[in-house]
Amino acid sequence: MFIRLTPTWYSHIGQNAILEDDQIFLHHQERALAAAGGSQRLSKAFYLPTTADLFVSQLHQWLKDYQADPFAGQSLPAAVRTKAELLDRYYSHTVHCASCCGALANLKRVRLGVAVMGAIAWVTTPLLMALGQTVPLGFTAGMGLLTLGSLCGWTLLKRLERRFYEGREIPPRNLPEKFKK
Repeated sequence: MFIRLTPTWYSHIGQNAILEDDQIFLHHQERALAAAGGSQRLSKAFYLPTTADLFVSQLHQWLKDYQADPFAGQSLPAAVRTKAELLDRYYSHTVHCASCCGALANLKRVRLGVAVMGAIAWVTTPLLMALGQTVPLGFTAGMGLLTLGSLCGWTLLKRLERRFYEGREIPPRNLPEKFKK
């Protein structure tokens, strides 16, 4: 039930994070393996001691046994120069996904609305005072809280917006406990 209630774009952000988890490492590992002679030389190129590596080992063993070339006649593209290029989420996913593209556009509109609301709340009390109006303390406190709430909301929405543009350099599983939130 909860999966059906979760917006598609939110699921995509989580799935992209999983896919990007080892992207930097795997990008460079592919090139190191190709330089060492490909699947034929896996055991010489890498030490894969754990059971988590079993599927990788078995895939390369199968490629070796059957002399399979999954990308026959193609070489790897040049190594990407920056981590930002490897972790780009906008051009690799967001612009091609109707759900994420629409959510990003809506998020930008909401963020603009929150900023406008905060700006109006921020200038209302001083403007009323400049016009000679008596402003009750409760109203002033309410406008201050609305301004502060708008600033917090704008900041959180900006953080969410960044997730449509770029992945994390350090996978969440590798973060210290205090930073995983």
